[in-house]
Amino acid sequence: MRIGLVPMSAKPYHAGHHWLVEKAAGENDQVIIFVSTSDRKRKGEKSILGKDMGRVWREELEPIMPNNVEIQYGGAPVQKVYQAIIDAAAAGSVDTYFVYSDATDTGLNYPEKNRIKYMEPLYSQGQVRFPGEEDPAGFTRGEGSPNVSGTAMRQALQTCNIEAFRRGLPAGVDVENVYDILCGGVNERYLRAWVRGVLRG
Repeated sequence: MRIGLVPMSAKPYHAGHHWLVEKAAGENDQVIIFVSTSDRKRKGEKSILGKDMGRVWREELEPIMPNNVEIQYGGAPVQKVYQAIIDAAAAGSVDTYFVYSDATDTGLNYPEKNRIKYMEPLYSQGQVRFPGEEDPAGFTRGEGSPNVSGTAMRQALQTCNIEAFRRGLPAGVDVENVYDILCGGVNERYLRAWVRGVLRG
């Protein structure tokens, strides 16, 4: 059996993440997404709270997931991938595990020394593979995958640009609901319209 492992922080989840999930779902019998539930707070940038993204996942993202996808919440996603492979090796698994991320993240998160240390004997037996490394161009943003970034999505939230935010979301989600959840429950467009109405008297 082919099993896809997709670790992600996804704050927020966007069309690039969904492309990766759909690719993994199309290439594997089963896919496990490991999702971080921690907060993302950076100076000068829109904070994305784990509890808010949890709500987005439950209300908007779980319903659009392919049928062969399972979501596991909490913990450090990359560590969860390592643990899944460690557990599979301990159980004597004959399955092949495909770890999905772009070539850069693959190299950073799964250096060769760690593969040898934590993924044996499955790695040496060809039972752990990294599609982003095997096809770097296919996983490059704007080349093989959608040209959407988490930074741009957070910028759209910070500047209350719902149209830019909309362009980065996958099909099938309620954009206004996601926007409202991540902006604290008030859609800035409607707030501005209300303030203009009050000022006009």
